[in-house]
Amino acid sequence: MRMGGELPKQFMELCGKPVIIRTIGSFLKSPQIRLVIVGINPDWMDYMQGLIEKYRLENVYITPGGADRNDTLMNIISYAVDELSADENEIILTHDAVRPFVSEKIIGDSILAMEKYKIATAAVPATDTIIVSGDGNTASSFPLRSTMYQVQTPQSFRIGSFRDVYSSVSEEDKKSITDACKLFHMKGFEVGLVEGDRKNIKLTYPSDIITAKAICEEESK
Repeated sequence: MRMGGELPKQFMELCGKPVIIRTIGSFLKSPQIRLVIVGINPDWMDYMQGLIEKYRLENVYITPGGADRNDTLMNIISYAVDELSADENEIILTHDAVRPFVSEKIIGDSILAMEKYKIATAAVPATDTIIVSGDGNTASSFPLRSTMYQVQTPQSFRIGSFRDVYSSVSEEDKKSITDACKLFHMKGFEVGLVEGDRKNIKLTYPSDIITAKAICEEESK
């Protein structure tokens, strides 16, 4: 069962702080990160601004989110260019608000990957056997586990590259492909892999909060 409730999960408290504040803090610790832009549901922008002020975060900005992930990315890019004077060569690291334990190593490796690739994503080798099912009831194929990876974030790319790819994709594909890596792959670009971390979990289910609290306690020792 996924987490529910009136409060979006990125605003849930984790060891004394909202999840999103912990996530932002992980990026602000990196000397390679110049600023953070949060794409937020328009209904929660005032709430988010209040958190930024409460925790006295510097170089953190907010902009309305879009209809989907890629649309939100375009809003963030437009804000970066129009309001913060970012240029086409600026590197963007897009990250899930509910992955609060991204490491400085992953951040640094994601930036370094831009020397070789147009786009890269953090990923970890799959530990479970992966099956493919066309109907949700029976297995249709069993891919070789040693070739399977679980995608994490951040995903990294340059502003100009994303704009070029996004503008070349049909409106139908934009609606069906909501992952930047899939968009780049569809246009023939290699997707670089950055070594992820098992701690870089995404908070999706109630059990994830239990794991996250254990990680918090471990890191605070």
